[in-house]
Amino acid sequence: MEELKYTIDDSTIVELLGIQNFTNEETAVLELVKNAYDAKANNLRLRFEEDKLYILDDGEGMSAEDIRMHWMYVGKSDKQYEIIDENDNKRILAGSKGIGRFALSRLGGKVSIYSKKNNCTAIIWKTDWVTSTLEEDIDNNELGTKIIIENLRQRWTKRKSTELIEYLSRTYNSSFMKITVEYDRTETAVPPYFEPPVLGDNCLSIIKLHYDSETCSLYTEIKSDEFQSAASAYCTGFDITEEKKTDSLLNELKSAQEFDLDEDELEAALREVGSFQAEFYFKNQPSTKDREDFLYKYGRLSGGMKGGIILYRNAFSIASFEGEKDWLRLGMRSRKSPASPSHPTGAWRVRENQISGKVQIDKKDNVKLRDMSNRQGLEENIYYLLFVEIIITGIREFERYRQSLIRMINKKNIATEKKEKTPVADKVVSDPKKAKQLTDKEAQQLASEIKAFKKGEKNARKEKEDVESRYKYDVRILNVLATVGLKASSVAHEMRNDRNAISDNVTHIINALKEYGMWEELLLPERTEKAYKNVPALLKSNSRISRKLVTFMDTMLSEVEKKKFEPEEQNIYDLIKQKADQWERDYALIQVVLDIDKNIVFHIADDILQVILDNLILNSIQQNQKREQVVINVSVVKANGVLSFKYSDNGKGLDAKYSADPRRILEVHETTRPNGHGLGMWIVNNTVVMSGGEITDINGDDGFVIEFTVGGRS
Repeated sequence: MEELKYTIDDSTIVELLGIQNFTNEETAVLELVKNAYDAKANNLRLRFEEDKLYILDDGEGMSAEDIRMHWMYVGKSDKQYEIIDENDNKRILAGSKGIGRFALSRLGGKVSIYSKKNNCTAIIWKTDWVTSTLEEDIDNNELGTKIIIENLRQRWTKRKSTELIEYLSRTYNSSFMKITVEYDRTETAVPPYFEPPVLGDNCLSIIKLHYDSETCSLYTEIKSDEFQSAASAYCTGFDITEEKKTDSLLNELKSAQEFDLDEDELEAALREVGSFQAEFYFKNQPSTKDREDFLYKYGRLSGGMKGGIILYRNAFSIASFEGEKDWLRLGMRSRKSPASPSHPTGAWRVRENQISGKVQIDKKDNVKLRDMSNRQGLEENIYYLLFVEIIITGIREFERYRQSLIRMINKKNIATEKKEKTPVADKVVSDPKKAKQLTDKEAQQLASEIKAFKKGEKNARKEKEDVESRYKYDVRILNVLATVGLKASSVAHEMRNDRNAISDNVTHIINALKEYGMWEELLLPERTEKAYKNVPALLKSNSRISRKLVTFMDTMLSEVEKKKFEPEEQNIYDLIKQKADQWERDYALIQVVLDIDKNIVFHIADDILQVILDNLILNSIQQNQKREQVVINVSVVKANGVLSFKYSDNGKGLDAKYSADPRRILEVHETTRPNGHGLGMWIVNNTVVMSGGEITDINGDDGFVIEFTVGGRS
């Protein structure tokens, strides 16, 4: 048996692994930078001279043996995980595939390498990509490597060299090796891409993430200097300068449908993702009015942190994750949830132009985050998807923290403002001729009043824009629910004429079978052995389903009646008792206990309490379907022009992921049920706020408890 080996033409290798393998000249240069870094170089110079590029490093160099056994061996790499350089720095090696050397062919048609390794004779390796030669260089005693690339395939201009400096700044993330670029005899050091973050100077908040794969926990630390010290007076229970959060990713993601993993598989995958760190910088430029309204400390920052979120694997970035691509899909998140941070119920999402930073992974710790075969990104496998979700979890903690502060500060703006008196303007409006009779003092006051009018008009326009933006967000979600409801209502109307038949048909069938003398025979054991032939059981099941259909029709036909949306004086006990009776009739699982004064009368539309209670009761049922009975307690007190509610059940309470922050359940699309839409509690909160009330407390330690007020606004 003859053993065969592939033979590949040199020019084919050059074309496939060099010219076609690198998207542009900058990525090819980066490969050579990585080689110098792995060679323990402390300094690397890139020098452009006419049609030549010189690459000079003071690394450990190569010997003739290295050239023969490694450099000329395609696909073989002698690089391990890490090395210790002469300064005792631990460097995680960037290369591993043994093809980075073909970056030279992407840059030029002719290459000469002069290299000297300690205790070895210096060498000269030359190639025109058809023929390669190796010779000794007995006159060279300087350790390191010099590469001369001739016949450059791209003309390097001043602008292109500047772009290269910017690219290397973005893609190289280490201080172990200094890089300089020389063009037209001007030498420029490649600077760090992200300058040291300084709160109040180049950013407003710093968000640090640390993911521990052993415990599947994410630690988020936020430091902020966005708000004036006066904001502390409104932010009870919050530190406006820092926040720390710990999230169990197992609890966070166990109900996420997109991963299709059971709990054990999810835990295993979260461990295999590996530990990593990230650091983000938040910036914002509020308007003058917003600075006044929300007590922002700064308008325009004196410095500016560069944009983009870059993914680094040790000292170098990963292609396609270099800050220009929105790989975390922050833009998509903000478009799907466009609520402003002051929105009382909508979830604010940070925009991609408001945040920048870096994510740091490791070659060994995060081995499951694999490069694509074309080296242009990462495989979007399950580990990558979980990795992104972990990062988004940390960003979400920042979003909640900042929005909580702004909502609390905004309460001072919601308070009713006293209308300023405008005596001079009122006098002139009532009789324009009096404008000619104004004294100098009155004329000055009129001017002040007109300025106040203009300012008020400007503020009103801004407030109108905010309101429109806020309700566009609400309407998008509610339109979907309304459309579903209208479809269901249409079906219910079509079935109205069949209501009696649906309700009574099973009884009629049983009576007919008895009259024909067939019922007793159908009850015989041999007739009921097989479920699909057990007529009495099938009819019983049909009867149960029919009752549910009738209930559905009655509910749909009654709950869209126009009168339910018109506010009027209502007896609160009677109104809630009626709804409680309906739920108890439809679900044997629940018992509703009321603690309400039977004499409370309140001006309110029927739909407000219906929406709130229906969603709360439905939530109690869905979360506790395995219990034999769910006892629901509802108490109501009227005080200070509002109704104060306390709703509780004896169920399992809140999921562990909400233990530290129960109010998270109010966020849109927040759910722990695999097929849940996450809108129920958001609708409750939205309805409470629109009525003029607020949710004051949520607790899920011993059953579920929520306390809230409902106003008379309709």
